[in-house]
Amino acid sequence: MEQIRCFVAIELPPEIRAELSSVEERLKGGQHPFVKWVDPGSIHLTLKFLGSVASAIVPQIIETVAEAAQGKPSLRLHIGG
Repeated sequence: MEQIRCFVAIELPPEIRAELSSVEERLKGGQHPFVKWVDPGSIHLTLKFLGSVASAIVPQIIETVAEAAQGKPSLRLHIGG
């Protein structure tokens, strides 16, 4: 059975991703051989890393997370500094 790397995450608004991309570009100017840079379009906020999961159960995970979040207030995230 196919396994995928799975996590529960929040997609960030485009303006936040753009700002993080700008910071990343400035940091890339230095010599940081130990850093693995990511595509800015892939930047997200991981809430829970699930590890290797059978792809067949991904729909069940999505449904369970959606049910758990139903009726909960929106998350407010403030970024600064």
